[in-house]
Amino acid sequence: MTIFVIKIIAALSMLIDHIGSFQPFEGWEYMRMIGRVSFPLYAFMLVQGFMHTRSKWKYLLRMLILAIVTQPIYTYCFYTDAWKWDELNILFTLSIGLICMWLLEVGMKTAQKRKTAWWLSCFALCTAVCGIMYAADYLGADYGWMGIALIVLLYLTAERKWAWCPILLLFACRKQLVTGAWNESVYQRNLFAAVSLIPMLLYNGEPGPKPKSKWGAALLKYGFYLFYPLHLLVLALIFR
Repeated sequence: MTIFVIKIIAALSMLIDHIGSFQPFEGWEYMRMIGRVSFPLYAFMLVQGFMHTRSKWKYLLRMLILAIVTQPIYTYCFYTDAWKWDELNILFTLSIGLICMWLLEVGMKTAQKRKTAWWLSCFALCTAVCGIMYAADYLGADYGWMGIALIVLLYLTAERKWAWCPILLLFACRKQLVTGAWNESVYQRNLFAAVSLIPMLLYNGEPGPKPKSKWGAALLKYGFYLFYPLHLLVLALIFR
């Protein structure tokens, strides 16, 4: 399974989830359940993108600009307030996760060059990452520190597929583990997030189709970024 196919699955599950959030018809709960698949896949794609991008600066800058542009659309769509900044959209979460991965990469390379004690390096990096996770939670980033933790863990185990299973299972039942409320239906929906493990394990390392024209390549590259704010705008126009 190519990264292109995984992008399609993530985008469709996110769209279904967001439509279901407006409770448009009976059975909307199942739409929200299907939507639980999207974030782990976006986290996975972020890790793959970080590992293969030619310019991490451009990758981060692109994500942050789109996050800022999307924020008014996101908050108007779900909170009817275009200037609400205490609930940040998912692109901010992905941007923060990108910063954490970059910090870990630079930190580990620096420690190896300077032959710093491994335990001191680990402590410093863990402290910095935990601080960023706390900041993400405080700022109201979607999925909070748990979302950042998922990104970091997928990055640290990028070459160890066997570790993805326990990571995804822990993420899927995170609410139950924190609150102990295993009977809450709203938390039970989160268990469906474990299904995202299937396309992740089927990933073959290939990007997918490669258009020959520059316009086609640009559309393929930026189309999935633009889908997020555009589909929110359409939902806002329909349901608000």
